Formats: sequence, structure tokens, C-alpha cells
Amino acid sequence: MSSLARDLALKIGGEENITKDIEVYDSLPSNIRNRYFAKIYWHTRYCLLQKYGKAVKIPPKTLEALRGKAASYRLTDVRAANIRKVDGRFKIVDAIAK
Repeated sequence: MSSLARDLALKIGGEENITKDIEVYDSLPSNIRNRYFAKIYWHTRYCLLQKYGKAVKIPPKTLEALRGKAASYRLTDVRAANIRKVDGRFKIVDAIAK
């Protein structure tokens, strides 16, 4: 889904996958949650609506910084494919909690 104002993703999947995404998002402290992780607007049992941004090349230094930040909150699977440019900043759109 895309508009002039923002790029959104409607993620549809099994209940377990959606629940994991919500748990990861909710596990981050609210004061930094949307700084490093793309905002989730709403969710149901089988889908969620999330800011998604643009696919761009991630500078290696930025990727390592995001991996380090994610590791401090016990998140893994932070790789270039799971990072997008959202509102001018690189943000994680998918991660896994340890």
C-alpha cells in the first residue's frame, strides 16, 4: 500500500508470526520504540499495518549500528532485508526476539 504521504505494509500471516512481530515491537521501551523500529498502527489476529518505507542500500556503518542497538534489546535477524528508510531514517521492519 502506498500513498504520497507514507508507505505502509499490510502484513498478513499466521497468528504465531503476527504475535511475534507485536511482541518484539511491544518489548521495546516506548521512548525509543519508533526511533529504531517502524511504527505498527494496528493489528488483528492475522494481520498488522506497519510503516514500511523505501528499499534503499543500507550503509554498512548504519547496519552495524542498528544491529548493535537491536542486540541491546535482545533482537536478532537484523539484516539489510529487514531495514527500510522510513521518514528519512533507517528503521527495522522485522526482527526476532531471543
